Amino acid sequence: MQRIFENSTLILDYDEEQSLIIQRWFGELTEEVYKKNMNILVEWVMKLPPVHFNIVYPNLMFTITPDLQEWTVENVFFPTKHKGLQKAAFIVPQEVFDQLIVEFLSIEQTMEENQNLFETKYFTSEKEAYLWFSEV
Repeated sequence: MQRIFENSTLILDYDEEQSLIIQRWFGELTEEVYKKNMNILVEWVMKLPPVHFNIVYPNLMFTITPDLQEWTVENVFFPTKHKGLQKAAFIVPQEVFDQLIVEFLSIEQTMEENQNLFETKYFTSEKEAYLWFSEV
């Protein structure tokens, strides 16, 4: 695992062997900072060999509005779709898992409406995500 980027709101780790990027979001996020970080993510995805799996630790204090969801689809998912992403796993704490599922379903719906570019699923541990990644 190699740390490829770090700032005050985002850490990106890359595992070439697993074809995996891990995003860890935290700190004081604004829409502007979110967009800037997502553009950095796009730059890295474009530089790297194909990345098939993505683990995301979202910042639970930051709400991704429907407009921001659309921006993400248009400026992150579409430009990187040829890089081979197959599955994205969101890791959230067990105590808030049920509450967050409703919010994250709206993000998933936005992605489905935009050609379902990759599968998404929500977990409470990285281990569960890795098991899902290994499914054919």
